[in-house]
Amino acid sequence: MKPTNILIVDDTAENIDLLKAVLESRDYAVKTAASGAEALKSIEESMPDLVVLDVMMPEMSGYEVCQAIRQKPQTALLPVVMLTALDPSSEKVKGIEAGADDFLSKPINQAELLARVDSLLRIAGLQKEIADKNKELLQLNQDLEKKVAQQVEEIESLNKLKRSLPADVATKIVADKQEGLLQPHRKEITIAFFELRGFGNLVMDREPEEVMIILSEFHQILGKLISQFNGTVQRFSCDEIVIFFNDPIPVDNAPMQAINLAKRFQTAFANLKVRWSQKGYNPSLSLGIGVATGFATLGMMGFEGREDYTAIGAVTEIVSRLCREAKAGEILMDVRTQSRLNADSGAKPRGSIMFKDIDKSIEAFKIAQ
Repeated sequence: MKPTNILIVDDTAENIDLLKAVLESRDYAVKTAASGAEALKSIEESMPDLVVLDVMMPEMSGYEVCQAIRQKPQTALLPVVMLTALDPSSEKVKGIEAGADDFLSKPINQAELLARVDSLLRIAGLQKEIADKNKELLQLNQDLEKKVAQQVEEIESLNKLKRSLPADVATKIVADKQEGLLQPHRKEITIAFFELRGFGNLVMDREPEEVMIILSEFHQILGKLISQFNGTVQRFSCDEIVIFFNDPIPVDNAPMQAINLAKRFQTAFANLKVRWSQKGYNPSLSLGIGVATGFATLGMMGFEGREDYTAIGAVTEIVSRLCREAKAGEILMDVRTQSRLNADSGAKPRGSIMFKDIDKSIEAFKIAQ
């Protein structure tokens, strides 16, 4: 435990020796100074816990020393006990005006000196404890303000991202502080393109309420599977859904994940059509699925107030055309996707497909239901 340090300031050696003996009897660590200037220098070099200060000293009186102590913020609360052989009633007022905490008359009553010193040190300890608590409270408030500001910023970022990304993906990006993932960058991705065919006829033949029920069930089932297979919805409309794999959230073997999602949804869609028929809806709907893998440049695109996370590259054109070429119950994919699949994936050559509006053909593979 750190010893309590007391500085004795007196120009008389006998007084210093007496005071030192009394205070050291209580195991206080005592330093001494024979003048006001020496005392102020000692305080500046090593802050004591309390000062016992004689009033009558040459060159610089005890009052002047006390005033100098009080003028500095770092020593403003330093306990000071003043000693005098002069008239105590008049000198006490001067001492209080100079900033002394207590005042004793000479000759010193040793028991009273020790009692006053103990009391002032106890008060100083409480003041320090309060000051430390206030400092700690101030730091806690600053930390809280910083945390609140950070959370507000995160909420604003999250709300902005939710306008263009699924809520779970946006939440993960903000929580992991990975907003940099949304800056333009080049990456290999797999895209799954789902098209609900016959939607136009459905809208023309059915009441809007029935169409809403059918679409809601369609989207609910696909939405659960997208989360299960770590996909990210890039575009969403009534009859088309585009899903990214491996960006902005990395995915192991993205082509396999996309194909597994497509297979599962084919089965779910077939069961869904049975339920629709049982309910009397019996819509003439079918499902087209295309999957392609390739490099693209990804990032936010749009204008102030509305941005979407999108990809630019040949892979986006290839996947949309594969989807449109796919027959009902068929998954069409490009060569790069097929090459990443397991041997038992069931993928078979479909042949070369020529795109109508692009002077280019690609080799396609299919998985039929």
